[in-house]
Amino acid sequence: MYWIIQFIIRHKDVSSLFLTVFLSLLMLTANTGRQQKIARSLTVSIFYPFQFTAHQATRIKNIFAENKKLKEEITNLSTKYALLEEVAAENKRLRGLLGFEKKISYTLLPARAVVREPSYIYRSIVISIGKKQGVSKYMPVVNKDGVIGKITQVMQNISLVQLVRDPSERISVMIKKNHEVGILETIDSKNFFVQYRKHAEVNNGDTIVTSGLGGIYPKGLNVGIVTGIKDSDDPLFKDVSIKPCVDFEHIEEVFVMQLDPQWAAFLSELDSINIE
Repeated sequence: MYWIIQFIIRHKDVSSLFLTVFLSLLMLTANTGRQQKIARSLTVSIFYPFQFTAHQATRIKNIFAENKKLKEEITNLSTKYALLEEVAAENKRLRGLLGFEKKISYTLLPARAVVREPSYIYRSIVISIGKKQGVSKYMPVVNKDGVIGKITQVMQNISLVQLVRDPSERISVMIKKNHEVGILETIDSKNFFVQYRKHAEVNNGDTIVTSGLGGIYPKGLNVGIVTGIKDSDDPLFKDVSIKPCVDFEHIEEVFVMQLDPQWAAFLSELDSINIE
């Protein structure tokens, strides 16, 4: 039996031809019933394995194609999900900003921070609105957390904002609970402090807001939280450390507070005075 299999494998072309001729003659000489039995036998014994193999090959090919398509869809969905996450985060920030806008009686001009000073601790930013949108010099810039800074230069469609953490910027502030007034200062743009008189009532956790006495910022805007109190070099005062409410490293959406024209005109007159 083994030698027959060896012969068929060695002479497969002749064997295939012989088998085809034999089956053809068998089908031609047999009656209808016999032909049906032979056809069924051939289907089960010879043709079925070939059909099964072809079917499996087609199925594997379809699986690979479907797998490729699913990978593309997953990549698409992952990308869309990442974009939607950013949109959701932005919407959350904007909802917070809109909520903040309702609490303020001034007209607020929405803007985006588009450029910041190229330094490790930047002290100014450029925003996306200017004269054409109604911005003027000295207008306060805020976000939902609190005071960011003030407008110092205005162009047609952009404006320069001096941030609160610029050491040259000093703000008149007060303790929210008792209205004790002081001046917010910083030397290194990272550590903020206010000097209060020795007897002033101030505690860790107190909220510091704008006093409205500096001529720029309206009264009551959030500035920071008291984080520490220590004696000053001057025996009449004490140094109060302040943590700003605004995260200056992640400024994106802002609002410019439009001043009353008379106030803007008054500040412009002050700016033109040369003090000897």
